[in-house]
Amino acid sequence: MTENTEEPLDQGSSPSATNSSPSTTGSEAADVAAEDAVVADALTTDIRVGSPFAVDPTIPAAERPIEPFYDVGPIRYTAMGAVAAAIMVLGFASVAAWWFPSGGALIAALGCVLSVFGLYSAFRKTAISLLAIHLALFVLSYSRSIV
Repeated sequence: MTENTEEPLDQGSSPSATNSSPSTTGSEAADVAAEDAVVADALTTDIRVGSPFAVDPTIPAAERPIEPFYDVGPIRYTAMGAVAAAIMVLGFASVAAWWFPSGGALIAALGCVLSVFGLYSAFRKTAISLLAIHLALFVLSYSRSIV
């Protein structure tokens, strides 16, 4: 004997209905109907409605996030820190270029390395300008330390 498990059975429609659990009360049926409605709403929210040939709306350039030149994954945030470190090293390199030129050359070289690493972050223009400043400080410090 085969039974259809998708549709509920009436009490008198099948001989096996006498072995089934007692029927649900009105409040339990309302709870089940409410749960079914919630599940149906959750399933239909992910379905796209409209023409399958419709083009997604474009985002204006001002609202789009700045993408790095090369996506390096989690190192991107380390590169952001390298830009911040290059800004901090800039003060030390400028003071050392005047006070201790050979040390200023080393500090400016560190700033150049940090600026190059910062090119892989979202602050690319800042890193390029810091690289130019650190290179100028390196040349100044190196030329003062040779003389």
